[in-house]
Amino acid sequence: KLLQMETTYSKELANTSAALQRTTWEALKKTIHGTINRLNPQTLKPLISGLLQANLLRGRGILAKTLLKAGTVSPSYTPVYAALVAVISSKLPEIGELVLTRMIVQFRRCYSRSDKGGALGMALFLGQLMNQGVAHELLGLQLVTLLLEDVDTDVGVRKGGGDGVSADGVEIVV
Repeated sequence: KLLQMETTYSKELANTSAALQRTTWEALKKTIHGTINRLNPQTLKPLISGLLQANLLRGRGILAKTLLKAGTVSPSYTPVYAALVAVISSKLPEIGELVLTRMIVQFRRCYSRSDKGGALGMALFLGQLMNQGVAHELLGLQLVTLLLEDVDTDVGVRKGGGDGVSADGVEIVV
């Protein structure tokens, strides 16, 4: 009888734990989505502090996915999203690396499919991350080299990132 009570108690505890994890996960998702949706140049500073209080290590995948989607949907806010990634990356570098890695994969996917809209969005975002210092300038130069090899592709990286390229970087390409 004691064994039966212990197994019943452990099952109830497991169900409670799973439900608790599910609710905290949903709350984290809601916090990340809500923060990214309300983000603009005026609300950047207060929203960053609120976002850093959330468990970003647990929700880093959702944060990266939401930022990439938001950057693609509204390219005019790309500098704001890049500034958010730069601040978060200074505190938690693995999140900046994840966003950058997923962005490169997404750019490759869009470029190989000849999806100009998606490739342009990712190229602009990459350029802004390069300007913010999250991405190295060699990444931008590799991107420009790739686009110059195929002149027919009209992606337009010059619009988004070029402010952070040094004279040494230009000499590398030339």
